[in-house]
Amino acid sequence: MTPAGVAGMAVRIADAELGAVLVGRRAALDALSAALNTYPVERISIKGVFALDAGNQDHIAGVPVLGGALTREALRRAADVHAVVLCGFANDRPLAREILEQVSALRLRPMIADLSNGRPTIRPMEIADVLGRAPSPVDWANIRGAIAGKRVLVTGAGGSIGAELVRQLAALKPARLTLLDSSEYNLFSIDHELARVAPDVTRAPALCCIRNQDALTRWFARERPEIVFHVAALKQVPLLESHPSECVLTNVMGTRNVARAARAGGAHMVLVSTDKAVSPRSSMGASKRLAEAYCKALDVQAGARGGSHFLVARLGNVLGSTGSVSPLFERQLATGGPLTVTHPDVVRYFITIPQAAAFLLQATARALASDASTPRGVAQVLEMGEPVRVLDLASDMIRLSGQEPGADVPIKFVGLRPGEKLAEQLVDINEWIVGGHHGGAIMAVASAPQDIDEVEREMDALIAMANAGRDEMVKSRLMSLVGVSEESDERVAAS
Repeated sequence: MTPAGVAGMAVRIADAELGAVLVGRRAALDALSAALNTYPVERISIKGVFALDAGNQDHIAGVPVLGGALTREALRRAADVHAVVLCGFANDRPLAREILEQVSALRLRPMIADLSNGRPTIRPMEIADVLGRAPSPVDWANIRGAIAGKRVLVTGAGGSIGAELVRQLAALKPARLTLLDSSEYNLFSIDHELARVAPDVTRAPALCCIRNQDALTRWFARERPEIVFHVAALKQVPLLESHPSECVLTNVMGTRNVARAARAGGAHMVLVSTDKAVSPRSSMGASKRLAEAYCKALDVQAGARGGSHFLVARLGNVLGSTGSVSPLFERQLATGGPLTVTHPDVVRYFITIPQAAAFLLQATARALASDASTPRGVAQVLEMGEPVRVLDLASDMIRLSGQEPGADVPIKFVGLRPGEKLAEQLVDINEWIVGGHHGGAIMAVASAPQDIDEVEREMDALIAMANAGRDEMVKSRLMSLVGVSEESDERVAAS
């Protein structure tokens, strides 16, 4: 690439030209240069390159190499630099975070060069670029084989995860896509979006609450889904600690309603679960653990009869999902802070919304494959990489806004809320890994089998208490059903 070609690389930032430097390894910088030869972008003027492995090179693609590390002294060799563009850091989040800290200290704008779609784009850096699980390849051919031509129903279709799942499903050409949600606005929004972006996909919006077994049964009889993704759930841990009956009626009874409707119609079902179901300390986590137990027992029973799959798919925290911590931090940043973190040592596993939806599809396709060797009654768990300190998430979001943590925006520690733990786990102490697929990115996790009739009886008693509004009894019974006593709860708290 000629110097003039690189100088033509740009992105519209207001209506001004933005002076920028590139940071990356030689291979990534070369790939970006080659792509920009074919697809130039306007309005960024490249002033220099920081090549992490350039050796003694003076220029790369005709652009001066300013050094191997981003420093204030090296930047003095280039004039009018306002932004730093990171190249090729998708699978090296720790190094991306390190460079973000340097960029923030230099009061420069952090940006990302993206070549994932073949054409180069340069965009502002987002929190998903530096935190959470690095992206892994998705076997879209296998997923398309499982979904194309099938009738698919998604509960909670208008929520953040459900809506992204619907978008990805629409691209896979299902025969019919049923969008089921109890929120009129959410349902209207995703239905309206699909009408615009995927008009060729036959779809049906279903305004229905999963607590209503009769209405749910009617919708299933009408739509006759072959695959059901059960995303709908209550998930706000502190709030549900004071509303355990509501938690049970949606997360336990609602899940059973969906599973019964799926079983009656011969459909496969995927329960979207959470790492909070592992060693649960909260009503929300315990409710999802019980929902997992029911679906796994149902899967074993169905497997013995050669019937449908009832798959459990367990996720960590989803960045940007409704009610999650990153939108809260965004709102707090908009008002100047402080950003509120419960505890300096609290850690969580994070995944992006598109990654979460792709995992659900990948796990489903594998479970339904004719050569699948995974036993029945297991949970599919995404390998999430290293957990992330929520304090780091807050600090990096401040840096991404062009400010410095502490100096510009304070961070305030407010203490763990009811039901919260310092750390979550992906696999319980009473579970074991029995297999994996997709290059080890997805683990099959087994536990001691439970009798479906016994689980049904326990759920009946719990749901009766919840319908009567006996919150304290519900909470006590719920925790005991998943093996949590006051003594074990204290041990978890101490850890």
